[in-house]
Amino acid sequence: MTSPARRRFRAIAQLPDDQINLAEAALCIAWEDQGEGNPSASLRRIDALAATAQERIAGRHGSRAIVAALNVYLFDELGFRGNFWDYSDPGNSFLDQVIARRVGLPILLSVLYLEIGWRLHLPVVGLALPGHFLVRYVDQQNGDLYIDPFNRGRLWSLAECERQIASFAGTINPALVQQIMAPPSPRSILLRILRNLKGAYIQREQFERALAAVDRMLLLSFDAAELRDRGLLRARLGRWSGALADLERYAHMAPQASDLETIRRHAQALVEAMVPLN
Repeated sequence: MTSPARRRFRAIAQLPDDQINLAEAALCIAWEDQGEGNPSASLRRIDALAATAQERIAGRHGSRAIVAALNVYLFDELGFRGNFWDYSDPGNSFLDQVIARRVGLPILLSVLYLEIGWRLHLPVVGLALPGHFLVRYVDQQNGDLYIDPFNRGRLWSLAECERQIASFAGTINPALVQQIMAPPSPRSILLRILRNLKGAYIQREQFERALAAVDRMLLLSFDAAELRDRGLLRARLGRWSGALADLERYAHMAPQASDLETIRRHAQALVEAMVPLN
C-alpha cells in the first residue's frame, strides 16, 4: 500500500516546476523515510522563522546589509550550521530534522535559507555547484552574493565558485560556468536531495530505503542510470522480476552505455535464477 507521504510526493512531482512547493516536497521525503511527520507544522515553523527574520532585516538597505542581518539571526542567534562530524547521517537530509536540530547538509540548509528568503521577497536562488550547494543573492547593481549556509553564511567570491567548478570539471570556460551556475529548478534540487539519501542508505546497506529514494527520483524525472540502479537494488532485495524489467529497459534505452555488458550479465543471472529447476 502506498503511504500518504508517497502519494503527496507523487502529486507534487506531477506539477510543473514553477508550481512545486520545494519545502513541502522536501518534508514529504522526510515524512516517508522517518515513517512519521507533520509537514504542515514544519511549514508553520518556517513561516515563524521568516517572520522573525523580517524584524531583523527591517530598515536594512543593500544586499550586503540584508544578508549580514539574516546571517546573524540564523547562524549566530539560532546556531544553524553544517554537520561536519556526521556528514552522511540521513537526518541531515530531512528538512524537519534540520529545523529541529539546526544542523544539516549544504543543500538542506540552503533550502531553508531559500524558503525564508522567498517569504521575505528577497531575490535569492539556489546555486548547485558540484560538490557543494550555496544560495545566490541576485544583485545586478552591486554584484551577486554567494552565501554558504553550511559554513554559517560565509560569503564566497565568484573566483571561489569557479575554482569549485574547476575542481570537478577540470578545464572551464565562461559557457560552462554560466551553465552550472544557472539557478536550479525545484525538481533538480529534490533530485539532488534524494541522490544524497540514496548514497547514504547504500553506504549503510539500507537497500530498501535506497530503493525508495530511487523510486521517488524516477517520479520526478526519468533517468536511465537511475532505472539501472533501481534494477540492481531490486535484484539485491530478491525482487527478480522487477529487477529484470528495469535492466532490460535500461539496455534498450542506453544501447551505447559503457556498462551495458555488465548489466546484460546481471540480467542473464536473474533469468537463470528465475527458471525453476526440473
